[in-house]
Amino acid sequence: MEQTIYVVTLIMTGLINLALGGILFSGNKAYRQQTVYLRSRLLTILWLTAYSIGYILHAIFLWRYTWPTAASALTVSCFHIGAICFNWGFIPLLNPNYLKRRVIVRDLYIFAVGLITYWTVALKWHHAPVYISMAFLVFFVYAAMTVFTFYRTYNRVSLRMIRMSSGNVMGFIRWMQVCCDCIVLFGIGSVTITAIFPKDILPFVLLLTSGAGMFSYITYSISKYGKYLS
Repeated sequence: MEQTIYVVTLIMTGLINLALGGILFSGNKAYRQQTVYLRSRLLTILWLTAYSIGYILHAIFLWRYTWPTAASALTVSCFHIGAICFNWGFIPLLNPNYLKRRVIVRDLYIFAVGLITYWTVALKWHHAPVYISMAFLVFFVYAAMTVFTFYRTYNRVSLRMIRMSSGNVMGFIRWMQVCCDCIVLFGIGSVTITAIFPKDILPFVLLLTSGAGMFSYITYSISKYGKYLS
């Protein structure tokens, strides 16, 4: 019964994420002139799709039962993609000049190191949660860098945005902070729980359910912000 609930939840959340990505993609044409915002939408779609693929792979292979380090490696790989999309998509909404070549090269290099580390541990130690937890340090270091950069940028520009005389600026600031607080807490919290409970199913069912709600909120919020730009 537990396994059935786990598989059904994985498939449902995967389909929900694909549907959310489709909703964003169908509305992209209206923002072809809004380069930074359009890029944020596309990266959000990529993020949602990566999670969907990850959920479906979890449902197919059930590595959580048979190969917990591979399941954890798959989970952290998806979250690392999400962290990159957050870095490249959301921070430029606050600072359009942020995403430069050096940032892209740095992030791709860290991602490559992370993938090699996560999957090397998974392949060599099939049932060694401690080792995969140590490998997660690559993700946590990158996540810490991204969180620090976001909140530093947010604090620098928020007062200036509040002084703007047009538009629902306060609404945008509240949306940005709430969205990013949710992303940070969900991403780092989920990887932490993955490290602590590599074989337990119930924590992942709860994470999947809460994640679907969070992604729905982010999709709604970024669409609403797009209407403000129009």
